Amino acid sequence: MSPVSPTFVAYPRGPRYAAVGFSLVLVVGAVLAFVALGADVRSRFTAFQVVTLIIFLIVMVTFMCALGFSTVRVKPEGLWFRNGLRTHELSWSDVGDIRFVAGSPWPHVVLRGVSAEGDHDTVMLMGIQGSDKAYAQAQYEALLVAVAAARLKREQSRGSMDH
Repeated sequence: MSPVSPTFVAYPRGPRYAAVGFSLVLVVGAVLAFVALGADVRSRFTAFQVVTLIIFLIVMVTFMCALGFSTVRVKPEGLWFRNGLRTHELSWSDVGDIRFVAGSPWPHVVLRGVSAEGDHDTVMLMGIQGSDKAYAQAQYEALLVAVAAARLKREQSRGSMDH
């Protein structure tokens, strides 16, 4: 996808692969361990204990996948991103600078306008993970280009409406 596309999407590679891989290992390992215990030992487990194990597996897989499937999207109306289990939408008037300092785990958006009120003046973009190294830097640079293109297109469309 072209970085100037109004539907630019960034997502982490390493954390996504790790989330899927560790989830598979956790679930398959738990099932194999349970089966390997033998019928006599398995019969001693109560329904409550089995349900507790299943809930634990679901919670672990959910949190791993929530981080691994974080996403950043540039849309004509603003910046859309999912950080873990929470989704955010910021209009362009609320999006200030986007910073990705060397060594940071992810870029941050400096908020302005209504979104900057209160205790929060930045928000993280977990869809670009610093652990992805060069890929993360390339995604960050492409994000900046896509944001600039979306803002320019928005300004041009506003300008054409004024005439």
